[in-house]
Amino acid sequence: MLDEKKMRLLESKIDAFRIREKDSDERKVMDEVFDQETLMSLYKLFNDGIVDTLEYSISTGKEGNVFLGTTDEGECAIKIYRISTATFKNISKYIVGDPRFKGILGNHKKTVMAWAQKEFKNLNRMYDADVNVPEPLGLHNNILVMEYISVEGHPAPLLKDVRLPAPTKVFRQVVESMRLIDESDLVHGDLSEYNMLMREGEPVIIDVGQAVTLGHPLAQEWFIRDVTNIANYFSRLGVRTDVDKMIKKIRGG
Repeated sequence: MLDEKKMRLLESKIDAFRIREKDSDERKVMDEVFDQETLMSLYKLFNDGIVDTLEYSISTGKEGNVFLGTTDEGECAIKIYRISTATFKNISKYIVGDPRFKGILGNHKKTVMAWAQKEFKNLNRMYDADVNVPEPLGLHNNILVMEYISVEGHPAPLLKDVRLPAPTKVFRQVVESMRLIDESDLVHGDLSEYNMLMREGEPVIIDVGQAVTLGHPLAQEWFIRDVTNIANYFSRLGVRTDVDKMIKKIRGG
């Protein structure tokens, strides 16, 4: 049974989002984010005690929006994939071949739901393997709830936007994270300075929805791409990198 008080509080917060957006395009985005089905999913997360409040927007992407929320233990990030207008470029190649997700392509709504579930499963697997990723807290349909990665009350910056005083140390931390991801039988598939946040001098890997199991037919190709991306980025910072040595370090060869 839905808690009517929580429903009213949530609806008033969402109405405030819409009113605050003076730009018609931004207001349209808010309408697209909070469609009726998404509202019902939010109510479910509220009633299950996974989320206590929805605060404000943190970021907007092609696939969805991230909002700050709270739980009974503190702040959280609420990632809402837009059901009506999410843009998943080349999404099929990350799902076809993954034995965990079959029979959903061709249906946009099912694809969005599966992608949210895929990110949640990948986060759980990486988190359990001690990879430095946001802790997954909950999932319902197209809404993923996870740890909020912040620095002094603000969203943690992307690795690409941070001036590293010790890039070699961070490079080694990233390689170790890649080793742990490999041990968890996954390949990130899109790892770069754009998919890591920096918190207290340590890289936190994010956006793991596209990660696939090592059995995926393109897993090796994407693994090499991840390694190359990281090697190229840190070499530009003056770190001596070697792709072959990185692969041996990650794969234990």
